Amino acid sequence: MGGGGEHGHGHGPEDFRKKVWSMSGGPNCRPKHWRRNTAIAMFGVVLICIPIAMKSAELEQRPHHPVRPIPSQLWCKNFGTKDYKSVE
Repeated sequence: MGGGGEHGHGHGPEDFRKKVWSMSGGPNCRPKHWRRNTAIAMFGVVLICIPIAMKSAELEQRPHHPVRPIPSQLWCKNFGTKDYKSVE
């Protein structure tokens, strides 16, 4: 009834790493097909972002003439003239 040295209870050494959960994955940090799964996920993200970006460019409006060039004006159809020298 002493110092707690009997945690194993005589079953022999066990691999504790199989029972411990960690964010990095522990002993299973490289699951099978991780490259394929990552590629599928990235394709899905791009597939969702393209229509959102197209709709955003369609709805973009500038009530005031910008002082300097804005990159989104290259594909925005609502901007009109892109001359920055005649800012009034």
